[in-house]
Amino acid sequence: MTHPNSFEMTPFALPAGFGEDDPAKPAVDFVDIDPRDHALETVIDWADVLYGDIILVPFKDGLPDWDNTTRDTIEKFAGHWTELEPEDVQRLGILTDGFARFLADDTNDVSIVTLWRDGTPEVRQIGDVTLAGNAARRIIEDALIDDEPLSLRQTPKTKEPPKAANDNQQILLINPADWCGLPVPRREWFIEDMVPMRQVTILNGDGGVGKSLLALQIAAASAMSVDTLGLEPLAKPVLYLGAEDGADEFHRRLADIVAHHGVGFDDLFRFRLLPLADRDALLCVPNRAGVMEPTTLWKRIVATIQDLKPGLVVLDTAADLFGGDEIKRSQVRQFISMLRKVAMESECAIMLLAHPSVAGMQSGSGSSGSTAWNNSVRSRLYLTRPEGKDDSDPDARVLTTKKINYGKVGNELRMRWQEGVFVLDDGKPTAASGLLNRRTDERFRSLLSAINRTGQRVASTKGVNYAPTVLASRPDADGFTKKQFEAAMQRLLADGIVKVVWEGPPSKPRQRLIVSAEDFGPETEVED
Repeated sequence: MTHPNSFEMTPFALPAGFGEDDPAKPAVDFVDIDPRDHALETVIDWADVLYGDIILVPFKDGLPDWDNTTRDTIEKFAGHWTELEPEDVQRLGILTDGFARFLADDTNDVSIVTLWRDGTPEVRQIGDVTLAGNAARRIIEDALIDDEPLSLRQTPKTKEPPKAANDNQQILLINPADWCGLPVPRREWFIEDMVPMRQVTILNGDGGVGKSLLALQIAAASAMSVDTLGLEPLAKPVLYLGAEDGADEFHRRLADIVAHHGVGFDDLFRFRLLPLADRDALLCVPNRAGVMEPTTLWKRIVATIQDLKPGLVVLDTAADLFGGDEIKRSQVRQFISMLRKVAMESECAIMLLAHPSVAGMQSGSGSSGSTAWNNSVRSRLYLTRPEGKDDSDPDARVLTTKKINYGKVGNELRMRWQEGVFVLDDGKPTAASGLLNRRTDERFRSLLSAINRTGQRVASTKGVNYAPTVLASRPDADGFTKKQFEAAMQRLLADGIVKVVWEGPPSKPRQRLIVSAEDFGPETEVED
């Protein structure tokens, strides 16, 4: 029989967990969450919304004993979840009273209990049923459904001066004289002069440039205790959180990496991967006051970091992990501070991958959003294609140190993509770049021949008839750019395939660029 004072809300689904039966369980060994811990954490959140106290209701024969539930028989609970017995989980609830704070003064004697009930709250008025009690029950239900705290009645009160969030923090002063005679601590690096330990490093790179592959390659090298790209990452366990790619894509990329090093997947036993492409991957979100707060996912990741003790944690990418406004300095700084706190406490390096803003790409700085992204970290790297997207070698990349508080800014590491991995650039063209150069040279030669057959004149010197500009503007240029045609012209001139000749009267000679095989005279060649 349904109790006359009861109201059971329509069940709603909690966010997907990471249990054994979850088909989308991530590929990492999370610390198991005790049901008591999960229930108490949710009830604590409800208590904040309902301005109530956490309680244990009387139980009889495995069910709440509502007939004997009064303010005197309710037990208040303020302990740790480990102090709960497993059967106490079903007794957890929140007691809300003093409703004069929210409604009229005549509701102050109303008491409402919100029972846990496996995450589907049951809201009951204890004591005699009254109209005031019904009104109180309804605002409790609305607060739970909307996940909004109960609205306090507006009463006049004295305005207090604002207080800083750190007013209650103690100040610890250091006297440098105490360091006299002590050895200077050595600065620790994950990668020397590039990625410092106990700090956050940002790796910027435009979409598709390969920053995820580069970070994965560095992380794998650390886990396998090998060098890569001439770099010597610290030999440690690693944790890679990828929010853009699924497990299959990581499988393919790691297969190329281990093959490049001549080892097998069993050498990655210290590597831990957490693919989150099919999940909500936010690590922190702003609350109603705009203050960034960590999500449950981040808390679980922190527990994993504490257990794994990695030397490097890769977070890929900021766009998927940061739930705030990237142009709000305060939110960006709070996010970076949250990451740095974990890096310092766990003694690891954290590498955060991020896309540059349009302004960052145009300026060449590679920065993104607010200046707080750059200012809040101690190291920032930028992966680009050399001299922009028109470079003749599509596989070439440059990794530039844009910021390093403990070393030299501007260092460059030149590399190129080859068979699924990045390798050091030895300056020699790849097969792909050589093929592209041959195609560019052939298109330049054929277009130059066509132009000369029409009687038009182009030259090798810059001006209104500059050959690379004129050829690139033609509809049959096949997408080749002025920059590519400039490189082709220099190669063809050096090989003698095209040449410059003079034409016109001696008083006003003019240059013409022609295909050498089509030189039928009487023009005069330009002497070297």
